[in-house]
Amino acid sequence: MAIPKNLTVGLFSTILGFAIALANMFEWSSIQNSLGGTGAASMVLGFYAAQALSTGLVLLGLYAIYRFLAVPRTLAAGATTKSIVEVLGDALTSNRAFRIGSVAALLYGVLYAFFSSLVVYQPTVDFAQAYGATTTSWTYIVCCGDSGTVPKLIVYLSPSLHLGLQFVPLSLLFLFLVPVLVGFNVALSVYALGLASAPLTGKWLAASGAMVGLFTACPTCAGLFLASSVGGIGTTLAIGLAPYQILFVVVSIPVLVIGPLLTAFSVKRSFEASCRLPTASLPRNLLP
Repeated sequence: MAIPKNLTVGLFSTILGFAIALANMFEWSSIQNSLGGTGAASMVLGFYAAQALSTGLVLLGLYAIYRFLAVPRTLAAGATTKSIVEVLGDALTSNRAFRIGSVAALLYGVLYAFFSSLVVYQPTVDFAQAYGATTTSWTYIVCCGDSGTVPKLIVYLSPSLHLGLQFVPLSLLFLFLVPVLVGFNVALSVYALGLASAPLTGKWLAASGAMVGLFTACPTCAGLFLASSVGGIGTTLAIGLAPYQILFVVVSIPVLVIGPLLTAFSVKRSFEASCRLPTASLPRNLLP
């Protein structure tokens, strides 16, 4: 069976984009101690140009996969239920689910940008005194840190408004990847919950899968949950765990990928259950 073109392009582009990004990060990590001098600025800009290329390939791949899933499909002759791919496609072509998922992805992207310190707002800090920045300018940090944490590109966007940007390679890549996965999880969850209107039938499976998707849809909220749920202790834990925020997101990515598959499988099972005739309703002479 031939693999559809959009799926082939999507998988290849996504894998290639990740490979370029990771290779770029590991390469910088291996040479960071020897960098310096006047050529460092151009090397940092070159690094982020390569990261922009890799991120573009990842987004292109995700879009191609979306195009593959969103193709309208009809049930094959003799089929009584939908496949997992068809369920995923139905969720993406549902206007309500797609709109809610898109809003969730946008809101999560903004939330992630602030809590990962990609966007920095420091109203109590005098940028001129603390950083020597009086006008819009930029600087960089080439060393030293783990792979994915250097080089950092710092932009003093508006010193008078105490606003800046801090680009960190891995955080910047996740800024474009994780919100898409979050939006997909939310869209599929909304679609599945819309089907789960009969709690005592097989459709409860769709709701259980949907709740898994919704529960894992905000890995950045881990610190917020700790801070709000257990008071001062939670705030201390949130601050202590802040350096590991990227780790939280990395661990969450497989869950964000597996979550839609679980939800789609639950929806598929609910379709099968709703199409299956109850044994008690069959005439006695047709019972096995």
